[in-house]
Amino acid sequence: MPGTITIELPEEIHALIESDPFLRMVVERIVREEVVNYILSVLAMDKLTENSKLTEEDIMKIDEEIKRGIRRRVEDEINR
Repeated sequence: MPGTITIELPEEIHALIESDPFLRMVVERIVREEVVNYILSVLAMDKLTENSKLTEEDIMKIDEEIKRGIRRRVEDEINR
């Protein structure tokens, strides 16, 4: 039996969804698929990194290097 979760939405959005059965069905399907996909992604990342020796500090350094490289590429493209 499927479980149920409750989410909070802005009142205007909630009213729109409640006023249209088709819209409600579509929103429910989209939310269900996105939640499942997100959870599967998190589980996959956990599995891939379970034996990792990287520290959070290592990850932050790698993150900064990647961002610096992307910034250089974008700046090079702009300056052409």
